[in-house]
Amino acid sequence: MTEEVACVECGALVPANAARRMKGLCIPCKMKRGKANPYRVLYESLSDRVYRSPDGLETLSEPERVYFAVTLFRAEVENGGFHQYFFNSSGSYYAHAEKGLTTLAAKQTLELLRQAKEILFPAMSVPVDTETRRQVILVADPGAPTPQWLDKVNELDKRFYADSENLTSRLKTFAREQGLVSVQQDAGS
Repeated sequence: MTEEVACVECGALVPANAARRMKGLCIPCKMKRGKANPYRVLYESLSDRVYRSPDGLETLSEPERVYFAVTLFRAEVENGGFHQYFFNSSGSYYAHAEKGLTTLAAKQTLELLRQAKEILFPAMSVPVDTETRRQVILVADPGAPTPQWLDKVNELDKRFYADSENLTSRLKTFAREQGLVSVQQDAGS
């Protein structure tokens, strides 16, 4: 069971890890103060629900799954590229990220994701289990010449970083259209 603490403003119970990140506040109180980025707060609240529940992603509605999976994908690739995305636990949500990019009509980004998958997991589905994925994924040997597959993945990373589809804007629009973030919350950020 996850430890919970009372919100310092309204007294509602909040997961302790979320309360630490939000200076003791629950999500509604944090939003009322208007200092929080509503999209970040949304992602953090979805993450808390996914990671603290035994049902994980199943606790989210379909629009929440799209937002969670694509935001996680975007953050991991921006932080360390496609290889990092698949190597870390984030790769467990590959099928959801693929579906989310389709929902967002992010065709170029979806194609990059699929190309990275084909390079790193040729002729097989991406394993959902992180340890299984790590046993299968290609890894460059330190000190050895850069393998061709890594050059290809690095090229996909560069194309992703160019962000011709502006994935962040698509996610924000989707969150507003689906009622995950209100216009008022967006205006306050």
